[in-house]
Amino acid sequence: MKIQISTVCFITVLVLPVLSSYGDQTHEYRDCVTMKMRTCEYGNLDTTLKIFGWDCLSDSQYTCALDMTEKRIALGKPVLQYNGRWAFKRYAGLQEPASVFFSFCNGFAVFLGISNLVAKVPVTYNLFHTWLGYGIVCLVTWFVSFLFHAKDTMTTEILDYLGASTMVMLSLYCMLLRISGRDQFGKIKNKLNYKYGVPIFLLWTYHAYNLGFYKKIDYGYNMRFNVFIGVTHHLLLTGWGLWNWNYRPHIKKAVWVIVFSSLALLLELFDFPPYFLIMDAHATWHAATVPITVLWWSFIVDDCVFEFNRFKRKVV
Repeated sequence: MKIQISTVCFITVLVLPVLSSYGDQTHEYRDCVTMKMRTCEYGNLDTTLKIFGWDCLSDSQYTCALDMTEKRIALGKPVLQYNGRWAFKRYAGLQEPASVFFSFCNGFAVFLGISNLVAKVPVTYNLFHTWLGYGIVCLVTWFVSFLFHAKDTMTTEILDYLGASTMVMLSLYCMLLRISGRDQFGKIKNKLNYKYGVPIFLLWTYHAYNLGFYKKIDYGYNMRFNVFIGVTHHLLLTGWGLWNWNYRPHIKKAVWVIVFSSLALLLELFDFPPYFLIMDAHATWHAATVPITVLWWSFIVDDCVFEFNRFKRKVV
């Protein structure tokens, strides 16, 4: 689940844009990279580095950024970003080990949610396969998040952006089906699958084209796109949740997900350098989303069971 990502996108747009990283513009850093490149041989790189896509250039940039950062910390100077990111201590070839670990934890939380869905919700429930498909997309998205934080490349960055956008859009699609167009037996009218699905798919295709066919990824555009989808989903879920607050006890979980996601967002807004060169604001935010993901999937399963039993009693 990445419902919290849409909240991040919404609030971050309200914050002043961050200037491009200054560290990689310093002569000291550039001279260091040049020197490292002259002595680097790809064949001498560790196997783990090669597996995750490191080459002489990226390894030289990493080594110099880490050296510069450690020197500035020792001298009590402010820590700088290099090539748009903080310098982290690399472990087993992983560029951002903490974010990698918590991406895995979020994916595992989704896996547990899917397992709970399969165990408790009958296959005959009309939204069973919809939520199951949503869960599979969530798993894939956290996997590409794992890859992106393991090694930042153009490909992994595009996949990470697309994964987040896909989950936000699919969350909107699932909620639209959930709250509208049921017949007396609780079944979704087939025409709504096309009514909601086709426009959302076309919008996703347009977004994927814009992200994947340009040499430079437009972070601002990606943010604005997610804002539009995320705010729509949040308003829809909040309004529906408050309307049903007294009728469906489990609805409180969905509302609390939005509340906790907003609080966790503070970790993204007030960015700080990584403690011990491992745990920065973004990694801490990933850690905070793990229990939120568990709560979100608990709501999904409870809602499916509640609705199935409610319409089953009507039929009987």
